[in-house]
Amino acid sequence: MILRSRYRSCLNFGTMIQMHSRPKEQREAIRNLVQLVLTRDMGMFNPDRFKDWIKDTDARFRKVGLMLKFEIRSRTVHFTIKEIRTSRIAFKFTASSRVPFDDRDVVMSVEDFGK
Repeated sequence: MILRSRYRSCLNFGTMIQMHSRPKEQREAIRNLVQLVLTRDMGMFNPDRFKDWIKDTDARFRKVGLMLKFEIRSRTVHFTIKEIRTSRIAFKFTASSRVPFDDRDVVMSVEDFGK
């Protein structure tokens, strides 16, 4: 019981889908994105390159039934991966390196790409 109150954010089962219950293609897409973000220096992006990279990545996610959303707060990129069919959150994480621009420099909405 101590574990539950101490690490409440890790045990939020209601909003996040458990990874082991996801199809293999979805697990691989998420794993590839996390690995790419961890190994890539986000500081190397400019706003236009970042937009293109997000468009390409979201297109790959949509092929396996997922949607990539992002938010830039304090020059840190926060990624949220949602299931398209149910809109449930499949995975959330934050980039370890910062981008040299703010969210107002990247004028786009990932949801618009699917329309």
